[in-house]
Amino acid sequence: MKKEGIIALGWTVLAFCIGIFLVVRESSSNVQSIFYGRLPEFHLIDTQGQDFNYNDIIGKIWVVQFSNDPLADFPELPSGVEALTILTNSSQIKMKHSNSKIVHSDKGSIFQLGMEGFHLSEKLLEEGHSIPFILVDKTGNIRGYYQPDKDKDIKKLSRDIDSLLQFS
Repeated sequence: MKKEGIIALGWTVLAFCIGIFLVVRESSSNVQSIFYGRLPEFHLIDTQGQDFNYNDIIGKIWVVQFSNDPLADFPELPSGVEALTILTNSSQIKMKHSNSKIVHSDKGSIFQLGMEGFHLSEKLLEEGHSIPFILVDKTGNIRGYYQPDKDKDIKKLSRDIDSLLQFS
């Protein structure tokens, strides 16, 4: 075989290996190594008027969404994972069925928690829609952000939840 043929074959094998690596990396979940910060202490109120705080988060996996809609939809979540809607507008509290725990507080406290605790922008919180789902592990660590209107993100959320459930 000529030298040029061997070099071309080498480049082809290298490109193939890089392609396989990228596909495997995209499809696998390494959520255990991702850390966006730990949630701070907080106190909110649920729709029954009961206190909901940091200690209620600990020991469970949560998918959290800040929303101005108390009936915001969550993807189907497996057993062992809780859904939490933090209302950005407490005047929207409704006592209708929801597939999530709904909590609220005054706007200042919600925005402070959203910006300092969950690392969301004030602009995003003001808009109150297109706010990402936030995955929180059993120890109160933020493990990921997922756009609710992007199928790719919802699939990744599902894989990351499965990974957290497997290792917890």
